[in-house]
Amino acid sequence: MKGGFQSKALLSLSAVESFSQTGQFIPRLRSYLDTISKYRVLLVGDGIIDEYVYVKPLGKSPKENIISNRILNKECFRGGVWAATSHLLSFTSSARVFAGRQTTTKRRYVETGYIRKLFETHEEEEAPQEIAQDFAGFDLTVVTDFGHGCLTPELIARLTASQTFLAVNAQTNSANIGFNLITKYPRADYVVLDELEARLAAHDRDSPIEDVILKLGFQRIIVTLGPNGAIGYDGNFYRQPSNADRAVDTMGAGDAFFCVSAPFAAAGADMRDLLVIGNAAGAIKCGVVGHRQPVTKKALLEYLQRN
Repeated sequence: MKGGFQSKALLSLSAVESFSQTGQFIPRLRSYLDTISKYRVLLVGDGIIDEYVYVKPLGKSPKENIISNRILNKECFRGGVWAATSHLLSFTSSARVFAGRQTTTKRRYVETGYIRKLFETHEEEEAPQEIAQDFAGFDLTVVTDFGHGCLTPELIARLTASQTFLAVNAQTNSANIGFNLITKYPRADYVVLDELEARLAAHDRDSPIEDVILKLGFQRIIVTLGPNGAIGYDGNFYRQPSNADRAVDTMGAGDAFFCVSAPFAAAGADMRDLLVIGNAAGAIKCGVVGHRQPVTKKALLEYLQRN
């Protein structure tokens, strides 16, 4: 890491730690919660069904290089933009969803007990025709772009031309790696990406992550770093360590970070507060299998008061 960035990042780390532990954080959080409780939110993104097929491995087939598994049971969750919406329902006044014309079922075969995912299949089907939406009259638009076709160039142009506060995550996954980049969006007021998504968008594998963030050019952006926490930029860089004490299932943790922190960003929260709030939401989600439970306002407050 370059000397200037290293010094700045390390100073920011200690600043975030002391900032989040002061007696002023919870009162400030409650003030933001009161503000966003009145927000009308539009969520735009891909409709996904996350199916967990729980299996018990039996052993290697004597004639094939495969492991045989016995299916025990199944569990289906509404994922994608629907899961994002579930996180926001207890925080905001209302949430309207636009999920496009296609639903993707992601079927994961999971070893029961330790929630180890063995392999995954995708299946697409046409959803009922969406009625043309009026995207005006909202306080916040949250875009969860999983790269499955909902966010067309025409829709992106329409959303970015709006004056509504726009929060965007453009996800890289196995179905679109390298082809679903945040650079599709000429404007966004708040962006959350993971490190791979940021590096792919900047075409930069090796530079310090601070350099990558500056290349992307967004005024308020957070890059999540998995077990290494997250780094935020709003003209200055701030780092926040991860505070997940247990990871039952990491699926959707980044989405929870993004969706829960987005209304706080729209309310004008400081970048250091956004890092604390987002990391808390991601940590809560890591303790949940699939989408069995959303991150709620009550859970967030309890977690932040406890940690």
